[in-house]
Amino acid sequence: MGEAPAHMLTAVAQARPGLSRAEMRLADVVLNQPEAVITMSMTDLKQMAAVSDPTIVRFCRRLGCVGYSEFKVRLAQGLAPQPPFSHQPITSRDTISEATAKLLANSVNAIRRFAEDLDPDAVEAAADRLVASSNTFLFALGLSETVAFDAEHKLFRLGIRCRLVLEAHRQALLAPTLRRGELIVFFSHSGDTRTLVSAAASARRGGASTVALTAPGSHLARACDIVVALPRYEHSELYTPLTARLNHFLVVNMLVVAVGLKQKREMPESLAALEPWLTEKFID
Repeated sequence: MGEAPAHMLTAVAQARPGLSRAEMRLADVVLNQPEAVITMSMTDLKQMAAVSDPTIVRFCRRLGCVGYSEFKVRLAQGLAPQPPFSHQPITSRDTISEATAKLLANSVNAIRRFAEDLDPDAVEAAADRLVASSNTFLFALGLSETVAFDAEHKLFRLGIRCRLVLEAHRQALLAPTLRRGELIVFFSHSGDTRTLVSAAASARRGGASTVALTAPGSHLARACDIVVALPRYEHSELYTPLTARLNHFLVVNMLVVAVGLKQKREMPESLAALEPWLTEKFID
């Protein structure tokens, strides 16, 4: 039995795609009402989720806990405020110096918290799908498009042919046509964009694989096969970009490294082919 994650809500969201139907119902109750669950008895929980006692025990053990009591403790710990990683909102009254200091602190804190929440197994599973895919598409909308662009650029250099699809209409038309062996990687901060959620469901019905870099417990996370969960550590504000976007770029780098390690015999050759072009770009 593995060590229970410190942030249990994130772990539940990441585990959900691989659960049985009964365990999924249990996971949904936890994700939708975590504060209520920590006060529930096992009897209350099994009635609400319509599951049996053994299902709850299996669910807890799957998440690295000995039993339901430990699971509730871990869940409560994850929901508790964490002052060392507090977010400092930027306001119109801040000086430029104060605003930049807050932005730096918020960025560092977001990365530090993400280091605790990250599931390396999810990164590896996503990398496996990228390596195995015969045809890969990158779906994103709005601000997440910049992350998808970054992924396309870096994966291309490793020989992973990706197509960016950044228009909602094209996403809706393309997703239902994909089949087994093909892959869509979704990039979404909120995970609640209707177009992307619908595209994920359509692609899965056709047999295609789906990977999401998105918020745990979101609609998109629930719709995809594999989820690299990126918790939202702050609210969108008028005076600052989302510092959590940094973590999305970090995950792209992690995926690129993971793919490179899995293709280590081929990577030097593919990169060597680009060397003349890269050399010609710069003035001696």
